[in-house]
Amino acid sequence: MRLRVYFIECLRWKGITTNIFRSMLFSIISLLVCLTAGYICRRARILNDGAIAALTELLIKISLPCTIYTTMLRPFSMELFTESILVLIIYFIAHFWGMLAGFLTAKLLRASPGEKRVWIFAVAFANVGFMGYPVINSVLGEEAMIYASMANISFNVLAYSIGPYMMESNRAHMRYGWRRIFLTPVMIATVLGIVCFVTSIRPPDPITDGVRYIADMTTPVSMLLLGSILAKSDIHGVFAGWKIYVVLFVRHFVIPLTMLAILKPFIHNHMVLSVIVLLCAMPSASLTAILAQKYNTDADSASRLVFISTVASVFTVPVITLFL
Repeated sequence: MRLRVYFIECLRWKGITTNIFRSMLFSIISLLVCLTAGYICRRARILNDGAIAALTELLIKISLPCTIYTTMLRPFSMELFTESILVLIIYFIAHFWGMLAGFLTAKLLRASPGEKRVWIFAVAFANVGFMGYPVINSVLGEEAMIYASMANISFNVLAYSIGPYMMESNRAHMRYGWRRIFLTPVMIATVLGIVCFVTSIRPPDPITDGVRYIADMTTPVSMLLLGSILAKSDIHGVFAGWKIYVVLFVRHFVIPLTMLAILKPFIHNHMVLSVIVLLCAMPSASLTAILAQKYNTDADSASRLVFISTVASVFTVPVITLFL
């Protein structure tokens, strides 16, 4: 009798994970179509540097904040609020675990000082905005986006404060620009969304619908941008060197699977667990290459790592769902 029950539970678990994997794979393929369109547009010179810069501004300052805001326009629930705060705290911890894992990896591989700074940042910070939001929205639905938004608070606070400190070799003269962290459209939208969620204040329906229309642009625009960025990259020799693949293995598998192993016995809400693990499985943040360029810290290695990580995520993220 016990063997029969165990067998039924195994079949049920296998069916659930298979459905998640199938949903994830289909969503990734759909996103890949948009990414390919961006790649083609860049190669065909439909999108030039000016257009890419304008779309990036549109995404970061308009559509992404609208997406975050609209995901929080829902009836207040103490359980949902508590779970959201829990996600925020856990994702803070996940970032510090990533920093430690990146440091140990760099030390094990005897990285140069420049490589060490880049690798630690790349392992610690995943691409929550460009890749994380579209994937979470496509796979888990709009209900899961409130958790992703809370996780993004952790990313913004740490990536724009500790991040430059990690990249800069001459740290003695560094100054933190706290306005860059807290007075951004994304953070303002998050705070407004939390206020509306807690107080149950809702703007009139025509305004809400208009904001939602803008929010619907986030996924396709982000994928178009990623495709255009990849099209700009010089792929000559980009895949050379075995050490970078060890770093990517840590980024794509070690971080999410260790978080899953630690959290699964304690978090029984499958959506919360899935959001945390999937965000941890995202490719290295594009901010890795941006900060490396700004602080003259092995920008070539950073660009290569972000490029390979983004391409690899098309295959690695669906694999991670098999463990959920």
